[in-house]
Amino acid sequence: MGRYIKKFARVGHSLGPSEERGFALWVGYDIEDRTGDLLKLGLINVDGWPEDELRSRGVTIFTSVAADDAEMREKLGLK
Repeated sequence: MGRYIKKFARVGHSLGPSEERGFALWVGYDIEDRTGDLLKLGLINVDGWPEDELRSRGVTIFTSVAADDAEMREKLGLK
């Protein structure tokens, strides 16, 4: 199993005048039967990263991606 994070860019709207604010959301995944470099899919391998480094990006939990979860694997580009 490999531990990965992926950055999703988002645009949020403020409650004031019509200005927009951009932000990034980091999401963590524990991917069964995958290890190594998946950077071409936007997935950064974080095996061995300290917890404080992950928390600094806002990642506190990891979603499990099972080997037979075809839908999630397709969304991540693993199929």
